[in-house]
Amino acid sequence: MKFIAEEKITPVEKEKLNILKKIVDRKISAEANVVSILYKKPELFNNTDITRDSFSSNIWRVFFVIASAVYKTEDKAKLDDITIGFYLEKHEKLKEKYIEYGGYKTIDTAKKYVDVSNFDGYVKELKKWDAVYNLCNRLNIFIDDKKLSEFSDMTIDEIADEYNCLMNDTFINAEGDIVTYGISTGIDDLIDELDQGMAVGLPYHNMPILTNETGGQYMGSITLVGGLSNVGKSAFLRNTVIPSIIEHDERIVIMLNEDGLKKWQREFLVYVANNILDIDMQKQTVRDGNYTEEFKDSLRKAAQWIKEKDKDKTIIILPFKRYKTANVIKVINKYSAMGVKYFALDTYKMDAGSTNEQSWLQMQQNMVEINDVVKPESKNLHILITFQLSKGSSMQRYYTQDNIGMAKNIVDPASTCLMIRTMFDDEKPGGKRALKVLRREGINKRSEVPVKLDPKKHYQIIFIVKNREGSANQYQIVIEHDLSRNILKEIGYTTVPVDF
Repeated sequence: MKFIAEEKITPVEKEKLNILKKIVDRKISAEANVVSILYKKPELFNNTDITRDSFSSNIWRVFFVIASAVYKTEDKAKLDDITIGFYLEKHEKLKEKYIEYGGYKTIDTAKKYVDVSNFDGYVKELKKWDAVYNLCNRLNIFIDDKKLSEFSDMTIDEIADEYNCLMNDTFINAEGDIVTYGISTGIDDLIDELDQGMAVGLPYHNMPILTNETGGQYMGSITLVGGLSNVGKSAFLRNTVIPSIIEHDERIVIMLNEDGLKKWQREFLVYVANNILDIDMQKQTVRDGNYTEEFKDSLRKAAQWIKEKDKDKTIIILPFKRYKTANVIKVINKYSAMGVKYFALDTYKMDAGSTNEQSWLQMQQNMVEINDVVKPESKNLHILITFQLSKGSSMQRYYTQDNIGMAKNIVDPASTCLMIRTMFDDEKPGGKRALKVLRREGINKRSEVPVKLDPKKHYQIIFIVKNREGSANQYQIVIEHDLSRNILKEIGYTTVPVDF
């Protein structure tokens, strides 16, 4: 092992040189023991990853190199004096050093004092002091006699843990990505925030049970809304989120993958007409054109209401030409800097151009990246993301995370995951699998009152598949809907039997 030249060195360098020598002194005994055991039982070469660079002492490095070559290159199972001699006849320089260091007599003497069963322990000791040497020599970490003495009673893992902790704490705090707190930090301020309802999220419009159970759309979280194609995921977003955004004077950016701006305008005109202005209006009539003057006037009234509520771009619609998660994050970064706290993505899918056979793994990672932007430790925002369930879900009654398919782990970063399906005909009154629907009334909502369903009306069931603020899948929420008029309202809760 080469040390710093002792001529013309500074006092600091001299102190470092002194410590390095002391480290090597501790390491040499482990080197001798390891090499001696390898000569005693050469097959242990197959169980270790040490190399010539692991040695500080040239004596034991030379003996190690010879033994390794004879066993691995010459394929000799026994390392005796004669076998070593034959090998060294072909390697003159090694032979000179071998003789200089006492030849096989040195090895033969050392073998008497080692126990093969201690091999792993000696290897760990060698690696420990090699690591300590590198801490001092390569990383210039100051080690004094006291620390050196402490290392004698520590394992390599304990030393690694100590310095990893120190390095991580230094660089994590420098980057600002992670900040550590005591559990009591700011706890009095937290109580004041909770008293003001800061932990309660934006409510779902016309959905008191859902809002109460999930805590609403609270900051620093992702809400996933899944369902089959055309089940009404976008309608859920329009009918339960946008009215609350308007009512609470918030703003929202809605990123679109499938429907465009005009489709969303058309749908919202129908929503406003039926839910705000109490004008009976169906989507088909709006779509087909050839309006009567009276009908066109109704549309203009709905449009005027929307314009008044959207003076400051309360609802920002952003259709993607090509979907990429990186663009979602750019949009969030841009508009959050402008004070927007609520976002929606309709619909989550694979990045455009993705040909990876395991693209579902990429979808999971993409969800993690979105969460890294919105979570409390970052920008503290909320995003609602709709997604499509696997096609096999059409045959199922009870929804779980498995209904997502291969990419089911997209749920992991989310705080809330809702899944929506249409109520089957046989689940309505008179059907073989009729569901019992209830609602809570009275003081403190303690009384359960049956809800009578109308066989002629349309109902949907919301499954709370994941919920960090309450129960998940203990019961399901029943909503009445008229998707032709964009009318959606919660009417009670039920318990759907699990599929078997």
